[in-house]
Amino acid sequence: MVIKRFSVSKRQRVVKHQRVVKYQKGISLIEVLVAALVFGVGIVGFAALQLKSVRQVEGTYSRSQAMSIAQDLIERTKANTAPTARAFYLKATSWSGSLSNPGDCLHTDSAPDINDACTPEKMAQSDVYEVRSSLDDLISNGKINLANCDELLCVTVAWDQTDIAGCDQEAFSNGERESTANCVRVEFIP
Repeated sequence: MVIKRFSVSKRQRVVKHQRVVKYQKGISLIEVLVAALVFGVGIVGFAALQLKSVRQVEGTYSRSQAMSIAQDLIERTKANTAPTARAFYLKATSWSGSLSNPGDCLHTDSAPDINDACTPEKMAQSDVYEVRSSLDDLISNGKINLANCDELLCVTVAWDQTDIAGCDQEAFSNGERESTANCVRVEFIP
């Protein structure tokens, strides 16, 4: 049994090769365009992830600063337990309106004058000024309030477009924030 080999001339191979090349002329350009499209979609997706990450970091930073400010107010409130001070802390106008420095209760003179005595209410005014100043420095569009919550006191800190009223008791059932409000609420025993 003899196997015949078909021989293809060199010219036929070249012609066949040229036809293949001729048919593939525009395909590589389409491949490049598809690759560029896929790459572009990937870049847009990566940019969206970065933006979301930056927003989450900003929200976490604001929440951390709000907790720090709330803790500062709690410590100041617990240190100044006089009834006049408590009344000033709980007055709604203490936490809104214009911010004016009531003067400092800390005197470093060797012999302070009797008129320099710091009353509990003046100390409360100084505390409110210090806390509100910290809030303005650390949180964008920050708001703070101290209020009675049943038998406890509640410090509420809100920021961005959230109002204190948007951080009501229903938004914090079971001790967890259930709304989309940008706020923290800390309850404490006076």
